Amino acid sequence: MTSLAATALQQRDIRLAFFDIDGTLLGLDGNYTRRVKNAILNVRRAGIKTAVASGRPLFAADFLVDELQLKDAGLFYTGALIFDPSQQKTLELHPLEKGLVTSLIVEARKAGVYTEVCGRDRFFVEGWNDLGKLHSEHLRAVPEQVSFDNILDKEPVIKLLFAVDNAEDQKKLHHLEALFPDTVFAYAKMAAKPDWLFVSVIAQTACKHKGFQQLLDYHQVTAEQVVAFGDAQSDKVFLERAGLGVAMGNAADDVKAVADLVTLPVWEDGVAVVLESILQNI
Repeated sequence: MTSLAATALQQRDIRLAFFDIDGTLLGLDGNYTRRVKNAILNVRRAGIKTAVASGRPLFAADFLVDELQLKDAGLFYTGALIFDPSQQKTLELHPLEKGLVTSLIVEARKAGVYTEVCGRDRFFVEGWNDLGKLHSEHLRAVPEQVSFDNILDKEPVIKLLFAVDNAEDQKKLHHLEALFPDTVFAYAKMAAKPDWLFVSVIAQTACKHKGFQQLLDYHQVTAEQVVAFGDAQSDKVFLERAGLGVAMGNAADDVKAVADLVTLPVWEDGVAVVLESILQNI
């Protein structure tokens, strides 16, 4: 981080920090470092609230909520769930409409893309390839392998996840999005696999702009009192809306373009660098 960026942190009244997970807190090996953990715990001790803002399901973020004390109300499933871990309280839940889920699954099967169906507390796959297995390791959660046709009537679907493992097949995901122009497609990558592309599909009612404002109201802070960290397209709303939007050094150029500053990559503890500077300026 440059001295100019460090200067931008001065005179800021930060009271709430939002953290994306993959590519932001978790590095190439799917783990966080001791430096990042200590920095987050130190800002909590300084009175700054810490929360998740991620495409991850809640069940795949619980270990970070506990280990890094990200216990304040945040956003999961790319905005389909707003949840307060400290109170175990659901503030908003936006499941996908069943007919849309069925249509999306049909088209994904035709395209031959990897698919996960996420419920409130678990997720499902029909086939589990190497991509799915590595994704499961990063989530630290194991899916149930079933026919999707057998589960759609049993519980609400909060998110669909589609993924491909090479640059050529990425166009399949964009084609799928073009078939459903009124549906929210949020793209993300895995830092360890640059050619892989993931897209989360959530209900159109799950608006991240509305979610950001709802969380401001819930925490009784202003946007200027918020710092948000992220690396993916799906993080852009929080980076734009926060008083201090921080893009990781490993983020794509379009993500960096909307941020107030760009920190070091996740593998160089970019989150910790900014948090330590914030603490120095309190």
